[in-house]
Amino acid sequence: MLKQLAPTSSAYWTPRSPCATISINYFKAFCLVETLFPISPDKDHINTITFLWCDAFKTKQKASQQNIHLEKAAVLFKLGQIGLLFDRATVEGRQEASHTFIAVAGAFAYLRDNASTKVSKGSSTTVDVSLKGAGMLEKLMLAQTQESVFENTIAKRSTRGVCAKISRHCSSPTSLAFFLLSAL
Repeated sequence: MLKQLAPTSSAYWTPRSPCATISINYFKAFCLVETLFPISPDKDHINTITFLWCDAFKTKQKASQQNIHLEKAAVLFKLGQIGLLFDRATVEGRQEASHTFIAVAGAFAYLRDNASTKVSKGSSTTVDVSLKGAGMLEKLMLAQTQESVFENTIAKRSTRGVCAKISRHCSSPTSLAFFLLSAL
């Protein structure tokens, strides 16, 4: 059943595609399965299923665990990429991207606070779904939100004072995301 719910190739991902809904349902299914059939290396759990994840930043690094939380983290990471798919050349695209980046930041915060802590206990982990990686991605998505707002401010031909004020709001989250990225 879970195989049927598994998200398809990322080539089919668009912000409004069924893949986002399918991924959310896939994640929910794993949350249900986890309570009924725990998957981990423990001898009392199902320990014949191994999940594999390739790091998005360090493409040669892979994680392989008998840990359902690795798959849940992978799904959350994929959901986090949806905000990058909007056409930010248009006002509507920037507005949709801005709203999506906020939601995606929430997904990365959830990843950081829940799945990453459980994945990091495994024998192999990757940077992108680690505590630090998820925290950096959350801040990066918040910075992207601010950047989208700033791009709309410029597109509306707002006054220099308004543009300066909005740009100051952009610099702090962007600097923080850069600092956290440098620390990975």
